Amino acid sequence: MSNRPRNLPHLYLRNNGKSEKYRPRGGGGNPPPPNRDRQKHAEKLKQAIEEAIVNANQQLNTREPDIAVGEPGFYLEFQIQADKANIFEKLANKPKKIELVSVKPSPKSSPEQENFVQATVFVPEKAKEFFLNKIEQYNDEETPKGKPQNEPLIARVETLQIGTVQSLFTDDLSLFPKSGQAIWWEVWLRSEHSESFKEISRRLNLQLKPQQLSFPEREIFLVMANEQQIERILKNCDAIAELRKAKDTPSIFMGMPSMEQEDWVEELRERVLPPQEDAVAVCLLDTGVNWRHRLIEPGLDIADLHTCEPNWGIIDHDGHGTQMAGLILYSDLFHAVQTTDRITLVHRLESVKILPPDPYPANDPQLYGAITEQAVSLPEIQNPRRKRIFCMAITNPREFQNRGLPSSWSAAIDQLCFNFDEDNFRRLIIISAGNIRDRDIHTSDYPNLNDVESIENPGQAWNALVLGAYTEKINITHPDFQGWEAVAPCGDLSPRSRTSVSWDNQWPIRPDVVFEGGNLASDGQNPAENIKELCLLTTSHISNVRSFDFMTDTSCATALASYMAARILSEKPKYWPETIRALIVHSAEWTTEMLAHLPKKTTQVQKRSLLLRRYG
Repeated sequence: MSNRPRNLPHLYLRNNGKSEKYRPRGGGGNPPPPNRDRQKHAEKLKQAIEEAIVNANQQLNTREPDIAVGEPGFYLEFQIQADKANIFEKLANKPKKIELVSVKPSPKSSPEQENFVQATVFVPEKAKEFFLNKIEQYNDEETPKGKPQNEPLIARVETLQIGTVQSLFTDDLSLFPKSGQAIWWEVWLRSEHSESFKEISRRLNLQLKPQQLSFPEREIFLVMANEQQIERILKNCDAIAELRKAKDTPSIFMGMPSMEQEDWVEELRERVLPPQEDAVAVCLLDTGVNWRHRLIEPGLDIADLHTCEPNWGIIDHDGHGTQMAGLILYSDLFHAVQTTDRITLVHRLESVKILPPDPYPANDPQLYGAITEQAVSLPEIQNPRRKRIFCMAITNPREFQNRGLPSSWSAAIDQLCFNFDEDNFRRLIIISAGNIRDRDIHTSDYPNLNDVESIENPGQAWNALVLGAYTEKINITHPDFQGWEAVAPCGDLSPRSRTSVSWDNQWPIRPDVVFEGGNLASDGQNPAENIKELCLLTTSHISNVRSFDFMTDTSCATALASYMAARILSEKPKYWPETIRALIVHSAEWTTEMLAHLPKKTTQVQKRSLLLRRYG
């Protein structure tokens, strides 16, 4: 930048211009259409359009009145020459309400197809003869200059056919789902057609994500469906313009270099408003928390970091506590990073370290109850007037499978929740059901393995809110995992979540409820694996190395339930812990996938084992 003073007047040059007529330069016109044998080309396209109209009539005759919405019509897919003329734009016709909905490169199955695009239009029923008339005019009529009528368009059309789901799928075809496989579709809608799409999705009982994006000509929804269900929408609704496989996953951020992750964190940090002084707290009993993380710092004061043993320190030595902290404060961090809105933290965080770092010996299992009681007392002594919820995703994997029998640890938690020795002083303690560990999981084992792997101690506590995990994460798009599939279907139990199916009836139904816990992926031969696309995005305890981390299983579910409980208590501070627990459990619904496990004629025993003791 110049350092010279900028206080000089402007100079105006007068009477030095000369006007001239515009002379176009050569070479700017559109290329001519390809040379065709007019009669043969017209006959070929006429045959194709007549076949497409026959198929369209069949579709229109089989419209389902109970689900159909919008204007009756069909989709036509054109293979058309690609050149500077962009002649595919002339496929649209506003007076006839024919809309060009998607354009994509033609599949390159042979070298001669490389100069073609695949353009798809929606054609209302009343305009179904439109392109047939265009082709007949091309064959029979001429322009004043002696050229075939409609030649710029029709001569460039290689072929056409009735449109299908694949016609509107603008992603790489390798991402197209297998027949019958349900995925999250990114559905781009025609302008002002969102209500029609929401209505037909409701009639087909399809799951829509509540978030949507709006642009001047398109609205975007995420819907869970298989190819056959999308095909029913196309036949009974005029709303869809384009289809893609939903691809926004935590792997986007996990694959970023450290500096780029920091940029995203700083952008979000500028939008975060810290909680009020009297805000509700979620007290996390875990491995400690790295409070210096830029996204955790607004919601966690250093004075609220505690430890059961001073020699252990207060900082997270393992990572689990900081991962939990990110989810408790922000829910799935992926959604927070994606938005541009301000985010107000309505609750704060407290941390009590209950697990020792190396080289200290592990806690004695006989003392788990006493340690939990000590951990609960530390923040209450420091700030007795603060309203708080306790969150603990620590379970004992080495203890015998209790099959619902109480233990000293579960009894201590029951005592802390109910606390009958003190007037009106009860606690909401949210704990995890535990995960299937130290064994391979194959798709063929699911969900039978979950039914025999019992919920871990202290999940048999009667008075705590016990969390299992389900999942809606099923889309895999990374090229390294091409051909892999998610183990759990969308809306079903997360593959590592434990259940109480094997417990006798006198013991409590566990889990109480399930929240998102991520999924596993399988190549069909080897044991299933964690992949980042099927996880939740959260905060990393080594923020000097990376800002983001990912998390799965019932720990995720426990953190998300704590996030919800804290928001309820923030809104209704006079509610009892039992009331908040009841609101969370009784507002939950079984998904379609969960209910599909029930036979047509269901007994109470089957409902108890296939629904209640598996999902809550």
